[in-house]
Amino acid sequence: MANQTKQTVLTVAEVAKQINAHLLGNGGAEVTGVNSIEQADPSQISFVTSKRYGRKIAGTKAAAVIVTKQIDSVAACQLVVENVEAALITVLNLFAPKLTPTGGVHATAVVESSAVIGSDVSIGPAAYIGHGVKVGAGSIIGAGCVIGENSVVGTNCRLDANVVVYHNCSIGNNCIIQANATIGSVGFGYYIFDGRPKLIPHNGDVVIEDCVEIGAGSCVDRAKFGSTIIGAGTKIDNLVQIAHNVVIGKCCLIAGLAGLSGSCSVGDGVVLAGQAGVADHIQVGDGAVIGAASGVLGDIADGRKVLGIPAIDARKELQIWAVKKQLPDMAKQLKDVIKRVNKLEASENNSK
Repeated sequence: MANQTKQTVLTVAEVAKQINAHLLGNGGAEVTGVNSIEQADPSQISFVTSKRYGRKIAGTKAAAVIVTKQIDSVAACQLVVENVEAALITVLNLFAPKLTPTGGVHATAVVESSAVIGSDVSIGPAAYIGHGVKVGAGSIIGAGCVIGENSVVGTNCRLDANVVVYHNCSIGNNCIIQANATIGSVGFGYYIFDGRPKLIPHNGDVVIEDCVEIGAGSCVDRAKFGSTIIGAGTKIDNLVQIAHNVVIGKCCLIAGLAGLSGSCSVGDGVVLAGQAGVADHIQVGDGAVIGAASGVLGDIADGRKVLGIPAIDARKELQIWAVKKQLPDMAKQLKDVIKRVNKLEASENNSK
């Protein structure tokens, strides 16, 4: 229920204007996208973000290359900018396929009569919109999505295929939730009675603030009471687990396979690298960075960078890793020392 717009075609000069670049060369060539130095063809723009690409760039077939300073070995046009990464984001957005809401509801979708659907909303095949649901203007609800009773989806959101939003959840404006993600499922909360686990009722909800992006297959559990909260601007990768009553601040980055246990509190601007895990009721301060595959078992202060299991200061953990590499040689040296000591002791005993 969404139409893809035709391919965007711009001249190199037009792209240069969009990114405020100084154009070196003829900007008349037409381009339709962006690609790597090695794979770009004459209809594409490429870029250089590191000196290590210096040798490869001379042979690029790209129509133009985004750089921070002129490179003499490049025959292609050059777009000189202050920040290649920032310019690249702008250019990628220029050529990104745009999915335009058609304002239609597919014949196989089910929309309950009490649901309120805004203007220009697209609802795909086999989707279900429950009682009391509100969907804001311009949002796209993909095929097979389920939005449970009394949940709210803001304006200009995109829910890809098979996203499930349970009852009483709130999704802000301009959010993207990718395929097969689940919002508002019951958390993993049990008490043990007479040797058996008994599920604790989860009567709370999930609040996702504006401009949040959640990757494919990720899960955000509903709170036992109160709310599980994802702060505005936070970006969550694929296959991430957010447990009940977790509160995540604004503009955080959470990479794939990371997990946050129940009632964690994460400040603003925090980075969790892939497979990082945070134990329950832990507080992570603003701007903290948790390294890949780390296990956080205690509170982390603002701005700290931690690594390892249990997570400690990243520099100290790297020093430990460096020592670990030497352990086989050190073990051999220790065995040699023990042999020499044993020989000395035996010699002393024989001389008595």
